[in-house]
Amino acid sequence: MAIIARFCFDVPFGKKPELMKHMKKWDPLARELGFAVPQVLVGSIGAPESRVELNHTFASLSALEAVWAKLNDPRMAEYQKDLAPFIVPGSHRWEIFRVQEI
Repeated sequence: MAIIARFCFDVPFGKKPELMKHMKKWDPLARELGFAVPQVLVGSIGAPESRVELNHTFASLSALEAVWAKLNDPRMAEYQKDLAPFIVPGSHRWEIFRVQEI
């Protein structure tokens, strides 16, 4: 069963354009770790405009766990330090959804 792993966080006012530049810079590391290109959502109507959500699709929970197991890569500390100014502290979280066929 496919799943969506959503990483969501809020961005300080006026910082979304700069955040997107930094995210592109780190794209090669994300691909190397096993993340596919995510669907990127930004708040518009009914959601805070500060909200950014990255939806990653995986074939299974075990496929997601295999990628998460690689997050101890030493470059992740540099990535987190680089993105920290663009993430409101305490706002980041992962949400996991199962794709339901009807």
